[in-house]
Amino acid sequence: MRLIPEKHRLVLIFSLSLILFLGYSVFEERGFVKLHHMKVQRDNLQDRVRALEEQNARLAEEIRLLSDDPQTLEAIARIELGLVKPGETVFILPETPAENP
Repeated sequence: MRLIPEKHRLVLIFSLSLILFLGYSVFEERGFVKLHHMKVQRDNLQDRVRALEEQNARLAEEIRLLSDDPQTLEAIARIELGLVKPGETVFILPETPAENP
């Protein structure tokens, strides 16, 4: 039976240890792969937070306008509810012009 020389045995042990360490570092619960996935998830959540903050700002401005600006309230009443002021005449036009026979 042939024995492995001491120098080769140390290189082999070191190589196997390094492979095990790298494999563990990459694939274990807190490894590089998991860390990468967590960073991607964090970035996605930060984007969602920014979008929600922008939406909140728009909604807050809309609330402010509805509370403080009578012209905005009147415009919404006219457009969405079809309301008119007393004495106004409303003309309803067809959406597409009628064809001439």
